[in-house]
Amino acid sequence: MAPASSFVSARALTCLLVVLFTASAWGASPRVSPGDELKGAAAPVVLELEIVASGLNLPVYATAPAGDASRVFVLELYSGLIRLVKDGVVQPTPFLDLSATILGNGERGLLGMAFHPDFATNRFFYVFYNTLDGATNLVRYRASPSNPDVSQTNGQLMLKIGQPFKEHNGGMLQFGPDGMLYVSTGDGGGALDPLNQAQDLTSLLGKILRLDVDSGFPYAIPADNPFVATPGARGEIFAYGLRNPWRFSIDLPTGALFIGDVGADTIEEVNYLPGGTSGQNFGWRCKEGVFCTGQSGCVCPASSFTDALFEYFQSPGCAVIGGFVYRGQDLVGHQGRYFFTDYCDASVISFDWQGGVVSDIRDHSAEMIPPDGSQFWLVPSFGLDGRGELLIVSQIGNVYRVVPLADCDGDGVSDSVEIATGTAFDVNGDGLPDECQPLLQGSPMVLGETGYLYFTGAQPGQGVLFFLSLAGLGVGPCYFSGTLCLDLAPFSIAGAPRDVPLFGITSADGEGASLLPVGVPAVLMGFTEVAFQAVAVDGLYSTKSNPLVLPLLP
Repeated sequence: MAPASSFVSARALTCLLVVLFTASAWGASPRVSPGDELKGAAAPVVLELEIVASGLNLPVYATAPAGDASRVFVLELYSGLIRLVKDGVVQPTPFLDLSATILGNGERGLLGMAFHPDFATNRFFYVFYNTLDGATNLVRYRASPSNPDVSQTNGQLMLKIGQPFKEHNGGMLQFGPDGMLYVSTGDGGGALDPLNQAQDLTSLLGKILRLDVDSGFPYAIPADNPFVATPGARGEIFAYGLRNPWRFSIDLPTGALFIGDVGADTIEEVNYLPGGTSGQNFGWRCKEGVFCTGQSGCVCPASSFTDALFEYFQSPGCAVIGGFVYRGQDLVGHQGRYFFTDYCDASVISFDWQGGVVSDIRDHSAEMIPPDGSQFWLVPSFGLDGRGELLIVSQIGNVYRVVPLADCDGDGVSDSVEIATGTAFDVNGDGLPDECQPLLQGSPMVLGETGYLYFTGAQPGQGVLFFLSLAGLGVGPCYFSGTLCLDLAPFSIAGAPRDVPLFGITSADGEGASLLPVGVPAVLMGFTEVAFQAVAVDGLYSTKSNPLVLPLLP
């Protein structure tokens, strides 16, 4: 730290000021000019992750009723618990405990959940899970009328589907803009769908189902479902030829349906049904992506098959995780884009899809950095919160929300990541790097004694200049080509030119803070207060603190 500085003449300090402001920045990181900084630079990242909840046990899905801004509901695959996150806190009491009911191992367990569009009034929600016999079950539950943060435990079974093998259960539920409940089912497992379930219209496996849950119990089959009039076919079927449509979503404004269908050996698919269409056959088990599998009974290629909207080779991924078309408000410039990921490599991708044609593919992987600096991987699902903002679930135990990048210093790295990794400091603990809110504080200034100024917001080792004025606040001098102007009024001592003198210099410590002892003269006739301001020096990128006015005490 620099030694204490006494109040000296304005003329002497003005001379010192000129020397210091034209010298080097005391070891601060060099900067290029604004024009040079932009040459060849990548587009700035605009997204980041914030933690919604942590410490969960194999979470697989997160959702919320539309309009509910304070709660998120998280499904744990094996525990059978639906955990409630309220106002950012995981509640000790689960919303619903199905631990005695579900079979949780491998791909089986608690799989999906959807709130009825009229949940606010009827309190109905729907859950999809494996029971102890391995079957997948669609069950309706109801939130408690006396406590909305817990559910009644007596569910009503609506649909039970036997599973010939332990894999490929599907499990996504979502209500469409038509008020119908859509359900995804896998092909029942086994290599290459050995029972040919996905192509069989008498089986509910390997399908997207569409159910009317408001016209009788357990459900009615909508009259406009595509196979209602097909002899022998199950009327619930909306689309077929799918292997394991683990996560799908419906874009509510358009009615378009996007299906992430997990591949077998080679290809991962995002399949697409335009709004107002139905009955598509996406080709499994006869084809995977553009490749024919050569299975018996298959004619491939076939005009009856609908090709994927988007597909990619598995390596380094392993399982596509279908996401959502973003329709929220916070991620400006991303509205209408479809987001998805892969379970293994967690590469978050988005694209435009207008007219059923993929364009403007963007890889957001570099933006998906957890704020605590931990690894982002093993992503089984996207979700939407009550405001329509994107959630991402990680099976390491976290749920994240995708938010606009908070990057107060403009270096392309998230503020929260910089704080977590120690490259930025947050002495006051408000979540914002100190360098973005330089703060000057001080002790009382007593005549004839030593007071102290305390500055936070510099980089370690950065030079910090301290200025004073005995004329209070006002329009002060500007430096660095006018990019930084002091908020202290110029004043004159003993006929010297009016100025705002520099009276102290320090180097910031390892946390970007600086403590300056101030030797206060024993006599300052006619002055009752003194104003201070600090500047962390970095050329055109220098930052100033708040002006601080302290009384001069006898």
